[in-house]
Amino acid sequence: MKLRKIILPLFTAFLLCITSFLLISCGDRNLLPMTGEDGSFSYQVIRPDISSETILDASVDIKNALRDHYEIEPIIGTDWIHPSTGVADFPEIPTEVLVGLTNRAESQQVYEELADHEYTVRIVNQKIVILGKSDFGTKLATAYFIENYMSGDRAGEIPQDLHYVKEVDYMYTYSLSGSGAEKYDYSVTVATLQGLYNRKAEHKLYITTGEIESSSKALSILSSDDRYLSEVERVKIANRDELFALTGDCIETVVIWDTAVPATVNVATTIAGVENGIVMTYEQYEKTKASLPDTVKTVDLRNKFDGSETGSAKNDAYRWAIREYLETGRCTTAYMCSFEDAYYARERGGIRYTVCRDAAVYYGAFVFDLSVWADEVPKDDRTQRMGLDLETYELILSTMQKVRGNDSLTEIMGFFPSEKYCLNGNDETWESKYYGTQFEWDAARIFTPYGCYWNPVTEYACNVTFHNAYELATPLQQNRPTEQITLDRDENKVYLLLCMGDYDSTGSLYTKMLLNWNNEERGTIPLAWSFNPNLIKHYPDIVEYFYETATENDYFVSNVGAAGWYTPSRVPSDQWEVVAAHHTKYFEMTDISVAPDIWDYQTLSPMAEKYITSFATTGAGTLVSNQLNRGTGTPTTPHKAENGSVIDALCNSFDRNDAVKCAEGWVKEIQKRDRDGNATFMSVRCVWCTPAHINDCIEELEKQMPNRDIEVVDPFTYYRLLGESMEK
Repeated sequence: MKLRKIILPLFTAFLLCITSFLLISCGDRNLLPMTGEDGSFSYQVIRPDISSETILDASVDIKNALRDHYEIEPIIGTDWIHPSTGVADFPEIPTEVLVGLTNRAESQQVYEELADHEYTVRIVNQKIVILGKSDFGTKLATAYFIENYMSGDRAGEIPQDLHYVKEVDYMYTYSLSGSGAEKYDYSVTVATLQGLYNRKAEHKLYITTGEIESSSKALSILSSDDRYLSEVERVKIANRDELFALTGDCIETVVIWDTAVPATVNVATTIAGVENGIVMTYEQYEKTKASLPDTVKTVDLRNKFDGSETGSAKNDAYRWAIREYLETGRCTTAYMCSFEDAYYARERGGIRYTVCRDAAVYYGAFVFDLSVWADEVPKDDRTQRMGLDLETYELILSTMQKVRGNDSLTEIMGFFPSEKYCLNGNDETWESKYYGTQFEWDAARIFTPYGCYWNPVTEYACNVTFHNAYELATPLQQNRPTEQITLDRDENKVYLLLCMGDYDSTGSLYTKMLLNWNNEERGTIPLAWSFNPNLIKHYPDIVEYFYETATENDYFVSNVGAAGWYTPSRVPSDQWEVVAAHHTKYFEMTDISVAPDIWDYQTLSPMAEKYITSFATTGAGTLVSNQLNRGTGTPTTPHKAENGSVIDALCNSFDRNDAVKCAEGWVKEIQKRDRDGNATFMSVRCVWCTPAHINDCIEELEKQMPNRDIEVVDPFTYYRLLGESMEK
């Protein structure tokens, strides 16, 4: 028994050794022999004679991988055969790496077996077939082969039964074109269709247009350097018929708007979001209806609104929509859209507030365009009674608050057309006593008590419904200063914090920050990039791109308001908990703790300061203005809040076109802020400019103040040093 106990383990071990030997031997015999019996490399790389740049690059990548591993110079050739002689430049041999759709039988066989959007790496008759149903698929197949079979410790170990197949992730792209009213009408249709389709589509639709540089730039950026779109194939939709063939099944409703009542394009967009529809003119519908599913119903707004209710067809339309869609709870309470209607835009072919309608439909938002003035009629509706637009605006706000309750907030997406409501941009036939800046401030004053905050400039902010599908892999984390600067109290010392804004809205983030960020002088001095962190809901991939490509001199702070623009002095006391929770959520998501650009008619009240510093834990800055004589206009005196957060006053002097004028304004502001016996601190709002322009402004400032020691610092250092300077 004792002997048996010894022999059995030995026999078991012997069997394990034999099994392992057999497995290894079988494994060796199952590997594709890449070299001949004499050890020479036996494969040649073949690509199609007529190849795209993608296939050319792929074949060269394969060649280089083989060369690096086998230390030889492999043959790389094409499948070309002379049409008259039938002689090939590179005669077929049994051992080949076939890249792309060559005329070899193995390539042809595999291609026929591939489904749309698939790619494969497969061994057929001792040949390595690297092929996709598209060139993009071949590119991914090449990368897979190199990474898995020509890299690492097991490079060159290719199973003879290798048969790897995978589907390419893909997206659809469509390019807008045209001019005038036709372009306006069609862009409304396409954008609303995009919003509807992208609600549920696995493979999203992306719109490009030559008028919006960032619509192509964003794709280029997010497809570079192994970013997530680098492995997503773009399937181009060639024309309108193809577009409706792709998306038609999702359309349940066509909403026909009345071109005689420009506001109905907004009402139609509201209905489309609720009724799973798209927006068209009647002429468009007549041309397109044959391409639509038979089950599609229509909602026709023509001749529906004539002013019989309020004296204004425009206001009649919105009040009907309030009753039918907002008051009944059919619209989302998370968003509303203040989108320019068709009054001016259609005739001009202006698409600034057409391309962003995908978001309105996607979210199911209420859409409107109204004035805030009680004592001036708007240019687009001169016969309405005074203040009617404002009454309807406040009816929308109060209805939204009633439906939503006070436990959450509503984001208002979109600005206002100055041409209709302000002096800006108007001709001599129209007089207004108000400027656009005054409209901005008054709009925020009006909507804040109703639990709303602003994402103002959404013009040209297209493809929100493509980008918002991106899921952040990890929480965002920004830089912290690596050098601990010691406070210099010398009176000649000037500490500057440069806040690069105004990126408080989807439109400015998408069309301006995306372009200004890619400037060769970024990173030369500390800059605080100022954007509202709630925008991460709409463009998460673009925000992530900023964080991932930030240099050690790039930092992030919030912009106007904080996580959205609002007026702190107008927040009801019982709403502050909800307001603070909203801001805290987005500040934590983006690792932001500085809010340097809070706008109000007066300095922060103790309650406002308490809640604002609960999320702006490093520091906050205020821009106090006496717009329309509604506030005190008294600037904030720098001080520390109870929790240690530092409160500062923001400098609003800046010229984004002229560095000399900009520096002149800064000199005056610095002189105002000078303190006896201490250094001077100034945080500056720098609007829509490049780092190169900022460097020019600093250089000019140093020329104009040669006796001052000017140092640009990051936001964390700025508020720390400002706090220390207050200590005796």
